[in-house]
Amino acid sequence: MHMGMYNEVCSKIRAFNRFYTVQMEMMNSDYLGSAYSVTEARILFEIKTHSGCMQSDIAKALHIDKSYLSRIIRRFSVKGLLEKQKCDGDKRAEKITLTRLGNAEADKLIELTNNRITSQISGLNQGECDALLAALDTVITILGKEGC
Repeated sequence: MHMGMYNEVCSKIRAFNRFYTVQMEMMNSDYLGSAYSVTEARILFEIKTHSGCMQSDIAKALHIDKSYLSRIIRRFSVKGLLEKQKCDGDKRAEKITLTRLGNAEADKLIELTNNRITSQISGLNQGECDALLAALDTVITILGKEGC
């Protein structure tokens, strides 16, 4: 593939990112009117879906700076959203789980996100939904390959 094609693909991906971050109201410091940033919401979601994970797992999954993540985790702990438990094999490592409050907050964020997406796609017909699903699957398949 020649450089011009890469530039075109790069330009289109950036255009999509700009479009989608605005559509999903991700540019605000309070994601969808919540008390959380997009990053914080995503961290809560990761902990909810991977209960008992370690902080290093979250940093790796989200490609987030470990010290930045540590500050967020510390704030969440102070707010009572999560708890840490020492791992049996390695006393330095801690498993992170959401508290009842943390689960409730994560569930609210998931509901806000689902409602926002539903409002965006509610006018689509079956063919448009099928085309959107296929396009999203294609993006995930292509960009999710090793080396991308």
